[in-house]
Amino acid sequence: MYNLALIGCGYMGHSHLEEIYLKENICIKGVCDLDPQAAEFTAKQFNAQTFSTNADDYITDPEIDIIIIATYPSSHYPLLIKCLEHGKHVICEKPITADYEEGVAFVRACNEHPECKVLVGHILRHNNTYKLVADMIARGDIGKPIVMRMVQNHQSFSWKKDLALITETSPIIDCGVHYIDVMRWFTGAEVVSVDGVGIRTEPTVPQGKYNHGIITVTMSDGSAGFYEAGWSPTVGTNNTKEFIGPLGRIKIIYQKDRITHKESGNLVELHKTEDHSVLSIDVPYNEKPTGYQLDYLIQMIEQDKPANPTMEDVLTSFRVVCEADRKIREKLI
Repeated sequence: MYNLALIGCGYMGHSHLEEIYLKENICIKGVCDLDPQAAEFTAKQFNAQTFSTNADDYITDPEIDIIIIATYPSSHYPLLIKCLEHGKHVICEKPITADYEEGVAFVRACNEHPECKVLVGHILRHNNTYKLVADMIARGDIGKPIVMRMVQNHQSFSWKKDLALITETSPIIDCGVHYIDVMRWFTGAEVVSVDGVGIRTEPTVPQGKYNHGIITVTMSDGSAGFYEAGWSPTVGTNNTKEFIGPLGRIKIIYQKDRITHKESGNLVELHKTEDHSVLSIDVPYNEKPTGYQLDYLIQMIEQDKPANPTMEDVLTSFRVVCEADRKIREKLI
């Protein structure tokens, strides 16, 4: 049995607990948030034993084995350091920090404490749909090089919260780390160049920041990709995930975006150029990847498995999106 505490009772904190609180090998000892009402509500919702507004209450508790850090990026590094000092295993949400230099320090600290297992929240690595597509591309189903088209636009119904996150980071960095990691994972290649454009579509976005961005990437194997991310009350939600090669294309359709057969889970479509056939593959979606991610951390603890992705992969993806963000901000008017 592992005793676990959550720091940060927002959207991602809840996403973790939704898959954790029913696991037989986990006891949720406590949840923490600066907002006492959010902490109390989350504790009641997921049957946590206690709640607090002070993260140190759990980080310094010798009975706690695992800490999940689901706060804003600027607090990740100081919380991580405290967790390592007190021998805690950690799942930390991405992006790992608010800037690249601190990200380097984050990874260095993890490497200096091998006794503490740290897994960064790149949940697509633990998503059965993405693992299937990675295998399809690796065996040559669509050939190479490939074009990767990925969009993660989000219509905001809580603009105040999204604006607070934009003040800390950008849509390109926040979720872009996922999709740069996917590009490297799916191709086995390295990013050789990155560029981007961005715009403030909302007057409340601070000067020097943006809420809609597009980055373009070229890879060492000749593959290329783009990633688009926008947050605003007016943008339409869009989850395009498509991979195009000389032999065909693969498209991921999330369960919530399917018109029919939602109960079948996510849908992967393989369009073959040679005979114009279409293979449709249902991928059951019975558990969120956050649950599989925690299972993997426990394998790291018990079997000494390496992190997935590795800390080096995490830092590489973070470096690329930080470079894209820098170029975008230089072009802002």
